[in-house]
Amino acid sequence: MSKSNAASRIDPTTVDYEQLYRGEELFPGVVVQRPPWDIGRPQPLLVAFEKAGRIRGEVLDVGCGPGDTAIHLADLGYRVTGLDVAPTAIEQARQRATERGVSVTFEVADATTLDGYDNRFDTAVSSALLHCLDPTQRRTHVRALARAIKPGGRLIQFCFTHAEHTELYVPYPIPESELRTLFAPPNWTITTLRPDRLETTVPTEQQSNLFARNDFHPDRDEKGALLLPILVLEAQRT
Repeated sequence: MSKSNAASRIDPTTVDYEQLYRGEELFPGVVVQRPPWDIGRPQPLLVAFEKAGRIRGEVLDVGCGPGDTAIHLADLGYRVTGLDVAPTAIEQARQRATERGVSVTFEVADATTLDGYDNRFDTAVSSALLHCLDPTQRRTHVRALARAIKPGGRLIQFCFTHAEHTELYVPYPIPESELRTLFAPPNWTITTLRPDRLETTVPTEQQSNLFARNDFHPDRDEKGALLLPILVLEAQRT
């Protein structure tokens, strides 16, 4: 970002994600060259879930961004639909799928309604989406997921939660208590809810300076990408 304190000022519920994917200014003086979740490959956590046999049938990748998760799963033989609110993200996802020679359905859609997808999916995956929605949107999103996922189907979701210095990289972390409320019976049964870490892009110099000034030293992988605390949720549609 072009200003060192921008990370603590951005409200994800007011971000124009189309502008974000186009590399335009989100706010005066604030430009993000690449979304922090665009790591160029599926999240390692998602890869591990698939290897453990936790993904089956027809799959929804909701908030798919540039499509790496959907492409990875389709390459393994799953029938996958990737949805995102930003047309440019969908264009990027289609291009990446074409480059990989993988068949995936990518469409522009509102995650709070998921119109036209009722009772469609056996598995839904969602990475770094829920905390981008305001409280009302989160509730309508979860209701939309309940309509889109078949009874007996599964949701696998990763979202930022409260941790030390969370305010430096996400304004609205979601506590465990809210997840337990959102994914409660009669529509849901939580089978997994645990802490883990999400990989994001290598921070810019400005972001690194911001972290250093606040004595925040997040974990990194061997390439310097951040590993930030999240809650991993797996819930069954009842």
